[in-house]
Amino acid sequence: MRIRTPQGLLATAVVAGAVAVVPALAQDLPETRIVSTARATPDKAGTVKHPQGVSITARAELITPRDMDPPIVDRIEVLVGKGLIWNDGKYTKCSKQVLDRQGPSGCPRTSLMGSATATGMADTVAARVDLLIFNGGEARKYVYATLNNPARVREVLTVKSTTLHGSGTWAHQETINVPKSLQIVAGIPLRLTKVHLQIGGKSYAKDFVASTSCPQGGWKYQVTTNYVYETPGQPANNVNNGSIPCTK
Repeated sequence: MRIRTPQGLLATAVVAGAVAVVPALAQDLPETRIVSTARATPDKAGTVKHPQGVSITARAELITPRDMDPPIVDRIEVLVGKGLIWNDGKYTKCSKQVLDRQGPSGCPRTSLMGSATATGMADTVAARVDLLIFNGGEARKYVYATLNNPARVREVLTVKSTTLHGSGTWAHQETINVPKSLQIVAGIPLRLTKVHLQIGGKSYAKDFVASTSCPQGGWKYQVTTNYVYETPGQPANNVNNGSIPCTK
């Protein structure tokens, strides 16, 4: 699950204090929503001249009606507001080619910037995906996913970052596509419903994620999660709006 800022990977994760909004065309269908929390340590913001490195921790859970199977996550897009930045071009990186060939052991130790776990079910079998987040260099991060049950899967996901110019609410966009190998496993839909994420704050990369201001209302984000359903007619996505508390 490809899970700037707590930006992307809050995504994977995916992010704080939000309730999903079902599209109007699906108002008569069962509601699917995401409940999540996130915090930054420290929560006191830095400045443009003196950015403050932060560690982001987030938890999220996908809630569906009891009589409906959870959807399969296909794509995650994260918009992040002003006040948080990535310094991905500043620190040691690892390439996708190395991760594909050698796995995490082939990467420099100091290119590891975070981790996450995603849990759920594959039919009646409990499933857990372990995720390691590596710096991929400017505007890119790589997520190494490990699944052992109901089948062994090793996959490298790419988180693409885009800087949004202008004076609007959003400063960055993070996008991650979930490969088919983490949607259907051994012929069984993989339904992941809980995520726990931690990124940033490493001793060797203290300001990989950094704050430069504390906007009114906190560090804002918007997460759009796109789904695949086995039953036609279900809502195609959820949109979450939230913020991470901060102080000046």
